[in-house]
Amino acid sequence: MADNFDTTPVTFGEFAYLADNYHWDSQEDALKRFKALVAPSQFPLFPDSLSAIICKAGRFDLTSSGAVLSAGPRSAIVVLGGQPIEAFDVSPDCRLLFFSGKSRHFDTQIDLDVANRILRHALELGHPFLFQLTSKEFSAVEKLYFSAKDLLLLSPEKTRGGIVAGYARIVSTLLAARLQYGDPEEDAPAAPANRTLLPAFLDNVRQHCRRERGVVFYSNLANLTPKYFSKQIKQLSGKSPGTIIEEYTMTEAKSLLASKKYSVKEVSNLMNFSSPSSFCKYFKAAEGVTPGYYMKHS
Repeated sequence: MADNFDTTPVTFGEFAYLADNYHWDSQEDALKRFKALVAPSQFPLFPDSLSAIICKAGRFDLTSSGAVLSAGPRSAIVVLGGQPIEAFDVSPDCRLLFFSGKSRHFDTQIDLDVANRILRHALELGHPFLFQLTSKEFSAVEKLYFSAKDLLLLSPEKTRGGIVAGYARIVSTLLAARLQYGDPEEDAPAAPANRTLLPAFLDNVRQHCRRERGVVFYSNLANLTPKYFSKQIKQLSGKSPGTIIEEYTMTEAKSLLASKKYSVKEVSNLMNFSSPSSFCKYFKAAEGVTPGYYMKHS
């Protein structure tokens, strides 16, 4: 994307901060440098104004007020001033755009009605929020980011305020419109379900259920928003994508346990759970018994 290969973050005094990791040399380097950019100090962090992290590829996880938000391709996490960032993690293949307004003066650059809508939504949730961009929206936001960055790099310091203010207003207005009107794909007249979508989804779940159990991952493979994807799968199968993913996950886990070749901990690792306790909770919630009990009695 873009001919701009300058990897230096762009700042405007205490006012704003733009950064991306598109052109860093290696995945390991990108991971380390992005963590250094976004979190140069100890957690928890308390951004003093609006920040937006928009994911192009890979995965980005952010923890705030006990909530864990997981962003995949074409999704964005929005953090308001004062909301704590307690932890974050990015996959080595993660590529993203980062924008933050760093001072109280930033708020004057956003339309008051827009700002109030964003604020109300964040207060209702009690933590930062995540939303999915359509393909066209992401492409437009991506082009806008690089255009703004190019202009900032070319402009004298004293003229940068207007560029940043315009960028902030456009991004915040898009966000507020999404909060007010929802996903344009969701509001479109319901189209007949694509008959090829279900078999493709089932094949993807068979291939990836050991590592991926989130609907967003599979909706991105289909190039659809999660809500629209879920509606289509439910229309075709009578089940939600989450239910189907869980069924395949449990079938795989039970097969590994019944083989008695692996311990519960090893099965947890093979299924890519964060810990054996997380695996046990997931398994018991779905099956009604612990993995150890199932293994013993299978």
